[in-house]
Amino acid sequence: MTRHLLNSPVLTDFGLWRFDGPLPAATVRDWARGGFVSAIGHAATADLLSELLGQPVAVERRRVQLDPGDEALVFRLLERLPEGAVLPPDALATLRWELGLLRRVE
Repeated sequence: MTRHLLNSPVLTDFGLWRFDGPLPAATVRDWARGGFVSAIGHAATADLLSELLGQPVAVERRRVQLDPGDEALVFRLLERLPEGAVLPPDALATLRWELGLLRRVE
């Protein structure tokens, strides 16, 4: 099983999926202790997640493929940013967001 960090919920293939949340901070810190592969493409999101998870989150713009049994912690903004907007970490923290756990069941 591979664990990923994503900045949006993405169904990477056909199959059966489960998306749970929103998750409290203690739950996501426990989840992160098991290790993860970052697919967070924006520095502000990586900085915010580093603070929340209590460990460094790398900025990695990569394609992710979740196989059955894989899961992803998803940072999900609850509002749409203007096209091309890049926010600093302090501005990102003021927006409405939540964390969820996406699992590929089969």
